[in-house]
Amino acid sequence: MLQKTLSRWLVCLVAVAFLTGCPKPATERGQKPAAHTTGPATAEAAPSATQPAAPSTTEQAAQPSEAQPAEQPSQAAPSEEAAKPEAQQPAPAPTQQEAMPAPETTPPAAESQPAQPAAQQESAEKPKGEASSQPAEKPADPQPAGAQRAAPQGTPYEVKVPLGLPPLPIPEDNPMTVEKIELGKMLYFDKRVSADGSVSCATCHDPNMAWAEHTPTSKGIHGQVGTRNAPTVINAAYATSQFWDGRAKTLEEQALGPVANPIEMGHTIEGMVQSLDGIPQYKELFQKVFGTGVTPENFAKAIAAFERTVLSGNSPYDRYRAGDENALTEAQKRGLKVFEESGCADCHTPPLFSSYEFYNAGVGMNKEKPDEGRKAVTGKDEDFGKFRVPSLREVANTAPYFHDGSAATLEEAVAVMAAGGIDNPHRSEEFDTVREAKITPEQQKDLVEFLKALSGEYPKIEPPQLP
Repeated sequence: MLQKTLSRWLVCLVAVAFLTGCPKPATERGQKPAAHTTGPATAEAAPSATQPAAPSTTEQAAQPSEAQPAEQPSQAAPSEEAAKPEAQQPAPAPTQQEAMPAPETTPPAAESQPAQPAAQQESAEKPKGEASSQPAEKPADPQPAGAQRAAPQGTPYEVKVPLGLPPLPIPEDNPMTVEKIELGKMLYFDKRVSADGSVSCATCHDPNMAWAEHTPTSKGIHGQVGTRNAPTVINAAYATSQFWDGRAKTLEEQALGPVANPIEMGHTIEGMVQSLDGIPQYKELFQKVFGTGVTPENFAKAIAAFERTVLSGNSPYDRYRAGDENALTEAQKRGLKVFEESGCADCHTPPLFSSYEFYNAGVGMNKEKPDEGRKAVTGKDEDFGKFRVPSLREVANTAPYFHDGSAATLEEAVAVMAAGGIDNPHRSEEFDTVREAKITPEQQKDLVEFLKALSGEYPKIEPPQLP
């Protein structure tokens, strides 16, 4: 009985002590309560001490994802968010190795690219220039059906430059092919490029006359006579300009000039093209060479390609320079010395024996109406009466001489130039050097002999069969 009574008092005392002396809750003592959220516990449940807290879900909804720079990693939500019920708690924020979800308008390709911190992005980004290192799919033919295809390349033509000449300049847009040269050869000899069918390129630049002609000036359609001598086509491929006054820069430009000249071929470019285009074989050849019908541009390219094969070299002079002491006669050796020491070589510069510059030598300046020469092209008074320096290669075979054909023989031409030209108000001072050299008649003879040593080997061809 006593034992039962004591047990009851002990229970009461414990109950009283508990009710009056319990310690305060842990939250009131500043201690952190144990986590009791229903969501999964993660290491990012609380913000990092070194990183700012991420915005709340309300702030995230107010700001589009693009506003957050790609190099800034997303942060975890504050602890209050972790205490929310699982149904209301937002998905865990992505870590530094994950990207923020892109808006619905972002293209699918962008979604596959994870955002990275700046340091990682720089190291992982592919350097420029490597984008094409991976093989790309072969593109489909962009050329629509029925469109004109590019011109066939043709058979490459290897130019054999004779001894003494420099490498031949060939335009990138007009490569040499066997087929193109053969077409140009036909056009060069075809008189149907003139209005009345009486004049071709070969009329004034005859292969049998060193690709020139032996008349002072040239004749055109209807017997009209021009005012200038036809220069040789030989080595014209090296010239930096064409015609006596340099009005054409290239052989291509030169090829079209005589066609529309009323005194020469007297045609129109359009009329010439129409005439040739009406010849079935020409249409076929142009298509084969250029992949087009007859055009002014391709007409000029074909003729220019052919003219680039007209070269002269391997002359006695060239062989002498190559080491053959017996290639020149004694008179020619003396003439070479005079040529080099008197100033002749300043304008007639080896190996082409022309600088292709323009000077007034006084030729024809005593006429009632002198030829304006270069001034007709530039409009400058100082260019009055200036003409391009002719090449002296094959000069012994291209009489008569000068732009007007006024010197019938090589001896006459040498005499004029040995005197430093003919006095006139526009005479170029470059001739003073030759004049001061006081070349004697005997030296002039040696000069003539030397100039003969510039005659070498050049092609002599017969007219081809025309369409």
